[in-house]
Amino acid sequence: MKRVRKFKSKKKSIFILKLVGVLYVAIACLSLITTTGTASYFSEKDQDGYVRAGVWWDGSELKFTEKGTDPITGCDMQTIQAEIKNIGKDMKQSTTYEIYFSKNGNPKNGEKISEKELAPLKSGKQTTLKFDVDKNGSYQFRVLQHPEFKNDEKQHDEWSKKIMIKCKSTQDKQDKEDEVSNENQQEVEANNDSKENKTEEELPKDKTEDTDIEEQKSEEVSDENNQEETEEIETIPETNPEIDEKEEQSEAEKSGESEEDDQ
Repeated sequence: MKRVRKFKSKKKSIFILKLVGVLYVAIACLSLITTTGTASYFSEKDQDGYVRAGVWWDGSELKFTEKGTDPITGCDMQTIQAEIKNIGKDMKQSTTYEIYFSKNGNPKNGEKISEKELAPLKSGKQTTLKFDVDKNGSYQFRVLQHPEFKNDEKQHDEWSKKIMIKCKSTQDKQDKEDEVSNENQQEVEANNDSKENKTEEELPKDKTEDTDIEEQKSEEVSDENNQEETEEIETIPETNPEIDEKEEQSEAEKSGESEEDDQ
């Protein structure tokens, strides 16, 4: 009887241990099924080659509701915003979104100026992403999809519309400055052209003036010579042939008388 009782107690303990093990395995399986729901399960490899379990694609898909370009004119602090919607299944975990900026050009090729967290969205729900800016330029939101989006190992993203901030007063000031600079440049070019034209016009004038002066001088010299000639002509006495004959006769008579006297 002692041996029978001894073997019966061992069988009961073994049976209890088996029952506890079965119950533990069943509870573990139920917990995995209830926590993951209907989502698909995928494994992700780390850089060192080990497989890390627990990365699940929840079937969500984020999409911006507006595309194109949104111009905003203002000179104070501006709040840019974009609507994002989950067109897939419920998100099981949060994701991140980034803001990119470019002064001149495409923001996608610009600078990342901020990074924030996006809370999980239910299926069909949407939210507004906001960010405060104070610089002129182009901005754009970038939202990262689930790491295993559509069973792809690549990191998928979604870009919002382009938002352009343009301060009107500063732009008007810049336009005025450009106009003034253009006007000044045109004036300088016009002055240079006028100077060149003047120099070209002055050169022949100077030559003609020199020739005129020389001609005046030559005319004055010729006038002086003419005046001197006329004065000389005026000083020569006028001769009368009759008077000259009488004077010659008188001189001859005188000379004859003088000869008679000598004789």
